[in-house]
Amino acid sequence: MASSPENTDEKLLIADTLRGNHEAFRPLVEKYWGLVSSIVQKYIKNRETAADLCQEVFIAAFTGLPQYRHDLSFSPWLAKIAVNKALEHLRRENRAPFADFDLSNILSQALSPDEVLDQKQLFDDCIACLPEKLQILFILRHGLDFSYEDLAYVLDMPAGTVKSIMFRMRSQLRSFLESREQREKALAGREQEFDV
Repeated sequence: MASSPENTDEKLLIADTLRGNHEAFRPLVEKYWGLVSSIVQKYIKNRETAADLCQEVFIAAFTGLPQYRHDLSFSPWLAKIAVNKALEHLRRENRAPFADFDLSNILSQALSPDEVLDQKQLFDDCIACLPEKLQILFILRHGLDFSYEDLAYVLDMPAGTVKSIMFRMRSQLRSFLESREQREKALAGREQEFDV
């Protein structure tokens, strides 16, 4: 598989950094700050803490650059560091992950503001019904569009395992949504009985 010009540029910047040109790392920070920030902010509500963690991610990436495997894309490697730093922070704080998405890209523009709020609540409820590890997987796959291979790398598991987990997770979410729909229909039926 041929490298894209973008990957080639990254590899050159990484090679320059490893040769001692520390300024060569700056374009990587500028390019990936948004990715790292979006991952960290999925877990950490406080903006200042999230910004500090982003800096920690890039410091860890810079110091860990000699261990970076050049046959892999840089972004999943960096994402793995971001996920680990965020989870490490949450463990220190003894808190569960927080999932916060900008759903504007996902939700239909034709929805009313109330429907958008309902959809956001549904999305949050879906995330909350999953175990922590599945929340992370869901966020990376559906919130940040990571490939199965990238997920496998970030989470230290085979791609086949990731696909299997995603299948089970979708089944869990389907069950959650079906039971929620049944509850809503039952509630609507009861409300109609009182209206008559």
